[in-house]
Amino acid sequence: MATLEQLKDTLQAFHDLESLREKWTAAGQGHCLQFADALDTAAQAQLLDQLRSIDPAKASAMYARAKQPQQDAGAPEPLADDAIARLATTEQSKRDAWRTCGLEACARGEVAILLLAGGQGTRLGFDRPKGMYDLGLPSRKSLFRLQGERLLALERLSGAPPGAIPWYVMTSAATDRETKDYFRKQSCFGLRASQVFFFEQGVAPAFLDNGTIALETSSRVVVAPNGNGGVYDALQDSGALQDMRTRGIRHVYQYCVDNALVKVGDPEFIGFCSSEKADCASKVVRKKGPHEKVGVLARVDGRVRVVEYSEISRDLAERVDLYSGCLLFGASHICVNYFSMKFLEKCITLVEKMPLHVAHKKIPHVGELKPLTPNGVKLELFIFDTFPFAERFRVLEGSRGDDFAPVKNAPGLGSKDSPDTARELLLARDRRWLAAAGARVGERVEVASSLSYDGEGLSGFDGAVVAGGVVARAPAAFSPVYVVAVAAVLGALVLTS
Repeated sequence: MATLEQLKDTLQAFHDLESLREKWTAAGQGHCLQFADALDTAAQAQLLDQLRSIDPAKASAMYARAKQPQQDAGAPEPLADDAIARLATTEQSKRDAWRTCGLEACARGEVAILLLAGGQGTRLGFDRPKGMYDLGLPSRKSLFRLQGERLLALERLSGAPPGAIPWYVMTSAATDRETKDYFRKQSCFGLRASQVFFFEQGVAPAFLDNGTIALETSSRVVVAPNGNGGVYDALQDSGALQDMRTRGIRHVYQYCVDNALVKVGDPEFIGFCSSEKADCASKVVRKKGPHEKVGVLARVDGRVRVVEYSEISRDLAERVDLYSGCLLFGASHICVNYFSMKFLEKCITLVEKMPLHVAHKKIPHVGELKPLTPNGVKLELFIFDTFPFAERFRVLEGSRGDDFAPVKNAPGLGSKDSPDTARELLLARDRRWLAAAGARVGERVEVASSLSYDGEGLSGFDGAVVAGGVVARAPAAFSPVYVVAVAAVLGALVLTS
């Protein structure tokens, strides 16, 4: 005989089921519970837990908005030449002032780092969070470790108290647990655990072409990550935004995990944005060529926005400036962005005004397990679609060799934007740093972030020979001759702290 507590639980489960059924039916999605009554207790609980996390009326409204004809935007126009500040042509004194301004903001605890790290390494042939990927550097450090140690170096360089620069890491349902476990096992790469705030990217239901949410199984609907533009709702819902307010954050530096050269918390960029009183900004690099498949910064209807390569005609893509010879549409968006805290808070209110990007896909579901043709859509938001709402949007152009080494495609001969190409870009940067300091440098030399954040602090290498390996401290205790001897014997010089 059932106990009183068991009867109460049964009545509560029935009440929850009927309440959800009423809510989902009112939104036109009642079919998602069509198998609920036949499910066992565990499967029914799984279904109800998932459905509670989704607002069916909001989801249906998203689908309806996505299906509406989009208002035609004006033709893209290139950014005015004076709208882009270029580091290559900026006086060193001005760059130094920007850098000092950014470092001082870090020291005051006004800077936050926002990392988008929800992706898995599927295209790399790696079935774990992409940030855990080992590029094959001499140090064998993962992307997460490289970036965590750069943040630690930024703290030291700026004189910020330990833990003063918070790191907000957006994961996804597929990567959240493993990412957290990895950070814990790696002791947060030397950072304080209290300065790392994990929060999870949201998901959106997938829709069949008739507007109904697809059922993956009898106890689960099909969902997919809602795009990197889901960061705005996720910041609000997770409490990360409130944590920023509590810390007194004024400047938010955002980047993606798959950039091996990213200058985490780039003080020069932050100082530029602060000096320009920007509410939003983007650091860009020049396109490799007119038909590189990257989005570019352009003006549309008088506002700066990211225009996808597919939205620019071949003729426009190939146009060059008559004076400089540079592509008119050549400012590649590498997803290194700045938000003032005030504008980031505004972005939370803009989500329903952001365009929805529709991907027509083959979506297996209980009525069609192996669709032969695309039968539905997945909806995404893009982080850059808030840019047109900024009143003071600024653009800073860096260089590929210093700012951008994407890790997107599987390694292999001839593969572009791969771990191989990213590794060589990073090692080439480190060779330049040491050569500029007066050292003679081998091919596989990696400068540890504990020694230099951005090429500074290497004067002790003047006259030294560094054959290869990981350089983690200056050779003050060695003569150049001794360094040569060690390199000759071992074939690689590895200096450690």
